[in-house]
Amino acid sequence: MEEILSCLELYFIKGLGNVSIKKLIEHYSTATSVLNADFNDLKENFGENTANLIINRDTSLKEKALKEYEKAEKLGVKIVPLSYQDYPFLLKNIPDPPPVIYIKGIFPIPENTVAVVGSRKHSSYGVYVVNSIVRELAKSGVNIVSGMALGIDTIAHKVALEEGSFTTAVLGSGIDVVYPFENRKLYDKITENGCVISEFPIGTKPSSYTFPQRNRSIAGLSYGVFIIEAPDKSGSLITANYGNEYGRLVFTVPANINLSTAKGNNSLIKEGAIAITEFEDLKEFLPFLKSSVNIDYLSDLTEREKEVLMFLDSKKYYDEILEKFSNKYPDIDSILFNLQLKNLIQSDSMFYYRVV
Repeated sequence: MEEILSCLELYFIKGLGNVSIKKLIEHYSTATSVLNADFNDLKENFGENTANLIINRDTSLKEKALKEYEKAEKLGVKIVPLSYQDYPFLLKNIPDPPPVIYIKGIFPIPENTVAVVGSRKHSSYGVYVVNSIVRELAKSGVNIVSGMALGIDTIAHKVALEEGSFTTAVLGSGIDVVYPFENRKLYDKITENGCVISEFPIGTKPSSYTFPQRNRSIAGLSYGVFIIEAPDKSGSLITANYGNEYGRLVFTVPANINLSTAKGNNSLIKEGAIAITEFEDLKEFLPFLKSSVNIDYLSDLTEREKEVLMFLDSKKYYDEILEKFSNKYPDIDSILFNLQLKNLIQSDSMFYYRVV
């Protein structure tokens, strides 16, 4: 409980952003240690401004954190701080993960995740793609992540539930605020068979600020992002951009050039997104769909192995790996060796790369 309260208190400090909080927790290991840190140590490692924000924080934030925790308890909501081991691994590894996540439903979530997003005003083409390709993903036990918006998001969640697969809904509001209201029953079903996640304090209303933040978390939680239908300048394209920024796979389906609801699809393909025309195409890129790889391969790895594996999303020279990890993990050679034994990475003339 103490660490949850400390992380909430850190989260509530105005002027201290997600990037800074992640770096602080990485350095001090826990939010509690950050709050108890010496001013001079904070100043030396993070600068005078950050040190002042933490040391001179409003004393009322401690009470605010406690009230937030008590609200969550009454709602049956779990609060998971960034410092916890069961905080979703993929989300933890983006540059600006939420300092805390609020969760209602089954937790921890399966890590074989694919985000499925698309237009609210979808066409019959979008429905077909979800009912064919995404349905096959669900049948394969993939955790379908989406934003519970009307349209493609809603259809994707429902298909996952119909197939008995886990599904994760990421809200652009507080965990207790169901938006859109029409999805109240869907919200309840997801909490029974999957989970609903939010990074916003309890009671937060959806806004033009919260939705892009929500899209960032959808991409961060997912191994790959599948854009079903995306008009120009849509939230789906924002999610795709975050996916690219975080080194995640971005998939889409080719669309009729006259289809206004999917103009973004063809633009994404031009920019390098992976074109998918059938479910079989996904097997080439998603390790948990390969019969030769255990579906729980990420869960079976240590945190160190996971971090190194995510870093090797493209060929990396051995010296580059040492520069990144040698101080943090003196046993980096052993980690690389173990990943090779598990057939998750390969080496070629001192270059290492992920094969899943």
